[in-house]
Amino acid sequence: MPNIRFSLTTIATLFCLLCSSGSNAAEVDGDSSSNGDSDKPLWELNLAAFGRYGPAYPASEDNQVNVIPLPFPVYRGKILRVGDSTEKPVTTRLFRRDRIKLDFDFGLNFPVDSEDVDARTGMPDLDLLVEVGPELELQFVKAPGDAGNMFLSLQLRGALSLDGIDPSSQGAIASTELKYIRPFNSKRTEFIVRLTPEWASTDYMDFFYSVAPAFATADRASYEADSGYLGTKLAFSVKHVFTDTFQLRSGIRFGFYQGASNEDSPLFTQDTTTSVYIAFLWKIWESERDAAD
Repeated sequence: MPNIRFSLTTIATLFCLLCSSGSNAAEVDGDSSSNGDSDKPLWELNLAAFGRYGPAYPASEDNQVNVIPLPFPVYRGKILRVGDSTEKPVTTRLFRRDRIKLDFDFGLNFPVDSEDVDARTGMPDLDLLVEVGPELELQFVKAPGDAGNMFLSLQLRGALSLDGIDPSSQGAIASTELKYIRPFNSKRTEFIVRLTPEWASTDYMDFFYSVAPAFATADRASYEADSGYLGTKLAFSVKHVFTDTFQLRSGIRFGFYQGASNEDSPLFTQDTTTSVYIAFLWKIWESERDAAD
């Protein structure tokens, strides 16, 4: 049975951390420029729910379910944007010139109860892992009409594990992302494809794959993780706007870990993983002031 995790405290801690950074977790798809903000409110309040079924951590054969209902604010400031992007709750506008953008990129890995993962039984739980760092994005294909746009991004994120509100550094992760966005149905629907190979530092790999001698067993040898290639993600997602107040987002992501630096770890148990998610947002309030103001 997959592990079902439900934690408003975890999400609240994450949200406060991201906002206090003054800048992003979870991607410009439908990103609106300042010229397109004249009909959008500066503030919105949504009711939202998010559900995910996927691997407990990269290259894990054990899956878990994460269910998160929460109020979801939207803020469209000149630099800080909260909830305005299709896939990233928080984005910034540090530098933008035509087809080049410098921004912050964020990611997260949900906490894991080791007793629900066969390979980790008897080991410490994995805390929520939050990643943040700079992203340089180049739009190298800008097709006319609704033919779609293509982007190339270079990303470098530092990682922090959160045990309550006590953060601990867990190294860094670097990635190169190829992204394609195609609008449909008068732009009420967006289709997004992402291909993202990733490399990580020793500390980051250690968080997932190391086995200290104290936790070694007859079936789980001690192991010291190495830096290097982590794996490649291929993601497909869809955003559909049903009305001005309701939208649905869903997606599927595949993880390919063949040739990863730590495939000899006893905690590396699956070469290919699949995760799916679905989320909805229902707008219940908006400010009279427009973002363009």
